[in-house]
Amino acid sequence: MAVTVQEHSPFVVLDEEDHIVEVGEHAESQLGPLVGACLWESFPGSEPLFRPYYDAVRRSREPVEFVQFYDGNVSRVRAVPLEGGRIGLEWTQLARLDTLTLGSLAETLDRLLEALAAEACGTPSAGRQDLRVIEGGG
Repeated sequence: MAVTVQEHSPFVVLDEEDHIVEVGEHAESQLGPLVGACLWESFPGSEPLFRPYYDAVRRSREPVEFVQFYDGNVSRVRAVPLEGGRIGLEWTQLARLDTLTLGSLAETLDRLLEALAAEACGTPSAGRQDLRVIEGGG
């Protein structure tokens, strides 16, 4: 099965044990040195956030797209099945949340929600999960 990746999108390929086995040109500077490393050991705390999606891709043999927050960044991730239990990952960073002050956090969250809303206009969202803000609290 071939993976179609936009030229500007960073991408990586994980083996069946979630080791990084291939890194695309646009991810080379950050992830190139990690080829051969286990993704979960390289990015502490990411396993419970991402692994369920990757396992779903392997089980269903269908692509999965989701929005996830990790390490201050919100990204849209697309995971596609490849042969031998491998998966291809490509992502687009939607926002880097500015947590310096509550005001700057609110501002970056507003921009993120606007970007997600604009992206969803005219696009069916069935099967796609988006980041949601739940009102409330103090």
